[in-house]
Amino acid sequence: MITRSYEALIIFKTAGTEQDIARAGTQLEELIKKLGGSVDTLQSMGRRKLAFRIARQMEGYYYLLRFHLPTGQVEELERLLRLQETIVRFMILSTEEIPASPAPARATPSAAHAAASIRGA
Repeated sequence: MITRSYEALIIFKTAGTEQDIARAGTQLEELIKKLGGSVDTLQSMGRRKLAFRIARQMEGYYYLLRFHLPTGQVEELERLLRLQETIVRFMILSTEEIPASPAPARATPSAAHAAASIRGA
């Protein structure tokens, strides 16, 4: 079975203490290992304000998780994460889908002309 590298951003509810959230992060590691994967890093990004209200939450604890998992187990991991009541949202991406660095934005001649006309030049 093919194993790929993945990155996940997981937002936990703020209802528990930070120790409860750290325990939930440890449970995530155990879950991935149980599915035949391995965890590279589990990084707490702290408590942050959400862009909009999700499940009556205005804040959440953000975790960034980098791991390896057999490709056939990703759907099972997503299913198990959906069942967790402490998770508000999550996103799993293959590292092949993540751009290495963002491309610099170029001003097109029409965009530069539009900007100049707005400034009154």
